[in-house]
Amino acid sequence: MKKKKETIAFVCDMVITMDSKDVMSEGVIIEDGIISQIGSRDFIKKLAEEKKIQVMDLPGKTILPGLHDCHVHVMGTGLASIGTDLYSCRSVKEVLSALKEEGKKKTEGWICGVRLDESKLSEKRPPSLQELTECFPDRGVYLIDRGLHYTVLNQKAYDEIGLSGTEKGLGREENGNPNGRMHEEANQKARNYFNQHMTKEQRKSAVKSVEKEALKKGITTIHAMEGGEMFSDQDISVFYDLEEENDVDFVLYWDTLEIDQVIERGLPRIGTDLLSDGSIGSRTAAFDEPYADQPDTCGKLYFTDEFMTAFIEKALKNHLQCGFHAIGQKGIRQVLDCYEKAVEKYPQTDARFRIEHFGFCDERDIERAAKNHIIISTQPAFSYLRGGPGSVYQIRTGKERERKAYPNRLFLEYGITVAGGSDSNVTPMDPLLGIHAAVNHPYPEHRVKVGQALRMFTIDGAYSAFEEKKKGSIELGKMGDLVVLSANPYLVRGDQIKDIAVEMTIKEGRIVYSRTLAEKIEQ
Repeated sequence: MKKKKETIAFVCDMVITMDSKDVMSEGVIIEDGIISQIGSRDFIKKLAEEKKIQVMDLPGKTILPGLHDCHVHVMGTGLASIGTDLYSCRSVKEVLSALKEEGKKKTEGWICGVRLDESKLSEKRPPSLQELTECFPDRGVYLIDRGLHYTVLNQKAYDEIGLSGTEKGLGREENGNPNGRMHEEANQKARNYFNQHMTKEQRKSAVKSVEKEALKKGITTIHAMEGGEMFSDQDISVFYDLEEENDVDFVLYWDTLEIDQVIERGLPRIGTDLLSDGSIGSRTAAFDEPYADQPDTCGKLYFTDEFMTAFIEKALKNHLQCGFHAIGQKGIRQVLDCYEKAVEKYPQTDARFRIEHFGFCDERDIERAAKNHIIISTQPAFSYLRGGPGSVYQIRTGKERERKAYPNRLFLEYGITVAGGSDSNVTPMDPLLGIHAAVNHPYPEHRVKVGQALRMFTIDGAYSAFEEKKKGSIELGKMGDLVVLSANPYLVRGDQIKDIAVEMTIKEGRIVYSRTLAEKIEQ
């Protein structure tokens, strides 16, 4: 059932409109879900009284457009609702203990663990197949790393999946036996098996759990990176099934290589989290030079130039927005090379081609991205949580490369549109943390201004999905999507932005989250 669009007025200390003129106001009226008036507190109150519109007075509060998270793996994030979160574990022993507790709560089926981060474990490795099997000889165990680039299995899961032992990326002990760790083809096979065996109700539960958390963070629009080899194409229909009842807009980015299927569905986009390379944590992001802590690898490119170019050409020919994930300098360079070849054949005036992450880049490739009007969809919390002196990024890549990573200020200086996201569940789905992270990058030369960071998660986020005419700013005729904050991001100290609370989230005039009400319910 389609949710009702409301008529309501809000007044507060400051309305930050994020429009092209950086207008600041004190109030807004939403009629039938659409913004109809913006103005001073007195003007809005007077007009609302004349029209007999309810006014919600919010002294001391600040209103922003509803926030965007431009990169979320909704199903991957929602797996936490059917698994256990391992991110806080600090040793293999703690991981095994957490899994045992999960096994006590859920006595049937596979045991699933998510957000495993081996860099935080004292052993600097995940649990082995043998360790997991000793704890769970009769139940499958399936662990997903924080970056979504590898999985870990026990013997029961290994056997049930039907791995042949010849798959690329199959981790092995020194004696040649499988160690349970799966990359590349082995990882895809394991993920596909697990995802294909989720029920439709589990899938719906995953989406609804993500929606609930998003509303708490002021998010009204999520760019959902779904389906394909990373997850399951069965997920796609779930988003259509829930479309009428959701309080968050899910902009679906189907991460498939099957362009004809996307066209048949009527989607205007494909990808854009198709993996050109891997991640820093798993040492699979592609570089020219070896990893500092493992000199026998430079990472990996997952596609040939010929395949990637042909794919982009077909997407452009069919007027589909598309893009790729690229973290290492070699992955970024490949995507740019292939896009430039494709656009020569199918020139575009407004393709809004996206590169997700654009992490460890050469400046000449930033210049190329700007020249080609490419959108960088990046995650400021990556560097804030994983970068800086002594960090896993620095350990993996060395001081010089790590210092240059995720240079958000340089992206903006070149005139590139930058969209902000979380890559949840790699980092928390929390735009205020992302804004804070962009302003407080570990290295001062990469820090951006508050207003620039706000744009990443509002108007520029909307632009990255061709939605800037109806979302992303508080302007007449746009959707009444708002977030009410406890403080003004422009007025708090820069190191306190992440501590600002989301007081309310409003979707087309409906109050879909209230912190006060939520606290009362919890009590």
